[in-house]
Amino acid sequence: MAIAPEAIHDAVINVPGVLNCHDIASRGVLGRQAFIEMHLVVDSDSVEVAHQITEKVEAILDQKYAPVRATTHLEPKSYSSEQISFV
Repeated sequence: MAIAPEAIHDAVINVPGVLNCHDIASRGVLGRQAFIEMHLVVDSDSVEVAHQITEKVEAILDQKYAPVRATTHLEPKSYSSEQISFV
C-alpha cells in the first residue's frame, strides 16, 4: 500500500458528482510513482459527464500525491453500498 485507502476515499468523495468510492487499492512509492485503483459511482448516466468526473478525480489525486496514475472502474449509478472497501 502506497497511500492509505481512507485518505484516497476522503479526497475522492468530495469531488462533485462522486456518489461512492470503494474497492480502493494503491501501490508504488509515494513521491516517486504511485498507482491507484478504485471503483466509482458517479451521479450521471452520460459517459461524457462520467468521464469528466473521473478526470476531476484523477486531477485531485495527482495534486495530492504526484506523480500518480489512477485507474477507475465505473459502477452503474444504481449501485448502492454504505461500505468503503479496501483491497
